[in-house]
Amino acid sequence: MKLFIGIVPPEDIYNTVAAIQKRFGDNRLEPHITLRPPVTIKEEDGWVKAVEDVVSTFPPLTIHLPATGHFGKRVLFIDVSSDLLTKLHYSLIAAIKPFEQPELKKQENDRFNPHLTLGRSWCGFTKDDFVSMKDLADQFLSAKEISFTAHSVRIYHKPSPNGRYEAKQDIALTGIA
Repeated sequence: MKLFIGIVPPEDIYNTVAAIQKRFGDNRLEPHITLRPPVTIKEEDGWVKAVEDVVSTFPPLTIHLPATGHFGKRVLFIDVSSDLLTKLHYSLIAAIKPFEQPELKKQENDRFNPHLTLGRSWCGFTKDDFVSMKDLADQFLSAKEISFTAHSVRIYHKPSPNGRYEAKQDIALTGIA
């Protein structure tokens, strides 16, 4: 089974990002910030327990959305800034790695670059779509400083090989700052 971990923004940000995406196509996933990209799990119960154990030690996270960015011509996103998010990411990776299948190919980049994806070229978004999406997202971000407090992380699963990722479980950030 394939699983991944993300943070879902609050409803107002979620709805704005989803509306921008839907004007131009189907991003195939709900708006989220990825903490662990999709990976094949060899021991699901242990993996989920490790996620629960790590997440429960972190307090709710303050997350800022300062600007748009891109990964080459393939991904358009809203940049994410958070003091504790990177620490949470690396703590999760260390705890869950023993429960994951070894990757057949090395990840493109082991460096964590937190972001909220607007569109991906392999989902059918074009260069012109990206230009328009970027303009809409920049208008949203420039209206006021956009930030929120994340109170949980979400585990996603892919029930069937050709299906879409779906929410599996939310885990509260309950640690003390």
